[in-house]
Amino acid sequence: MKQETNRNQNVREHQSNDSAVGQVIKTEGQLKMSTIRVERIYEKYAWVIIAALGALIMVGGIPHTLGVNSDPTTPESIIGMGLNEFEVSNPMFFDLYDFYFRAGGWSDMGFAFYVIVISATAYRKGEKWAWYILWSVPAFLLGHAAITMSIGPSIAHLIPFLAVFVTLSLLGLLLPVRRFFPKEPNA
Repeated sequence: MKQETNRNQNVREHQSNDSAVGQVIKTEGQLKMSTIRVERIYEKYAWVIIAALGALIMVGGIPHTLGVNSDPTTPESIIGMGLNEFEVSNPMFFDLYDFYFRAGGWSDMGFAFYVIVISATAYRKGEKWAWYILWSVPAFLLGHAAITMSIGPSIAHLIPFLAVFVTLSLLGLLLPVRRFFPKEPNA
């Protein structure tokens, strides 16, 4: 009995001195050490990257919901005239543009809200379903990039920003991949 107590004490000392945390398992009267994976800091806080991107998407959607275009050169380059001139010359088409512009802002804000909530709760806890769902962030950003590139060189200045955001979203998803898909221990 004293030998088993000493062995338990040695295991606890080893656990406190080692960066890998272990768990003692008693099977068939023998003590065995089972290692538990220690989470790296970049795995633990990768959710912050995704939540920050969600916050940026939300901040970008706010002016759109109010009908304020923070980059009027984009629609002006597409229609070939200023927005004020467009509103005067074609009020019904301008109303259609304004409707879709504001609705897009509300969609962006709704998407961003869910990204923030999921990343700060389920993704942060390491729930696998959240990892799959949050792949919608790079898909959303790549969709914006595809639309931007289809319009032409007049709004190509947006591509570097979208590339940075896509890269950040991929980092936020791929850095903690071992947390969601741990390697199986050798049996």
